[in-house]
Amino acid sequence: MAIIGGAGAPREREYLFIDGGCLRSAVKKISRDVFHDEAAFEPYLPALAEGRFDKVFYYDAVSGKQHGEAQAAYEARVQPEHDRFANIQALDRVHVALGQIVGADRRQKGVDVRLAVDMMTHAFRGNIARATLFAGDADFTPLLKALVGEGLHVTLWHPAQANTELKGAADSVRSFTFKADYQCFSAGAQRSAFAPSGSGGGAMDPHRNGLTNVVLVKGTKFAGSWNEESLSVWRHHGQQQWEYITLRIHGIDLQRALTGFDEIHGWGISETGARWIQRAKV
Repeated sequence: MAIIGGAGAPREREYLFIDGGCLRSAVKKISRDVFHDEAAFEPYLPALAEGRFDKVFYYDAVSGKQHGEAQAAYEARVQPEHDRFANIQALDRVHVALGQIVGADRRQKGVDVRLAVDMMTHAFRGNIARATLFAGDADFTPLLKALVGEGLHVTLWHPAQANTELKGAADSVRSFTFKADYQCFSAGAQRSAFAPSGSGGGAMDPHRNGLTNVVLVKGTKFAGSWNEESLSVWRHHGQQQWEYITLRIHGIDLQRALTGFDEIHGWGISETGARWIQRAKV
């Protein structure tokens, strides 16, 4: 007998587990490959924590004391790391676990084991039916195989350089890229460097929006504006009507904004845009 108007099935609980060292390395690599500066951006955790995750567990390590380093000097050196972890811990539903970076090879001590134990514990206690792991190291392969074998649905959110066997051990995979995850990049501030603001098109004209610098780039008309808080770009190709996209921008210059815009939307404006984008009048 069918039940009309009954409640739907309850949503399956899902936790996100993040290898912080892997995340920081992934952001550095994308910053270097796309923006030619590995220090251009840092991870923006609130954007990673948004969405379907009921809880987020972040695992990272504090730099160890160097040989002969005075205690006061060491504490001053690592204080920015503790401040960063405190800001992450202050986020809703986010929990931080720390190990330590030790040895000449700068290996994290205690991080991988803590992450694995926590994932297994939550799975065996029935706290979750699904889990997402942000990682790329082959050391996590046995963990994923064990969890999948126990019936947990595991998604691997991974950087481009992730281990092939690790990807094969997960139920599903999600690649961490700038195009897909640009809101997870911050330029040293408590906000995303890039965020969507609006888009549209139709029978509209950029001139009506105060744009006078309409240019032709490889057969396509473009216009745009920039005011250090947003980048709006218009284009018109052939008989098509005008369309526009606006990004909220925070903490970066126009050239990096154009590079990011191209990486996200592929309009091909990063090489010429700085010459025709209109700056807001101060």
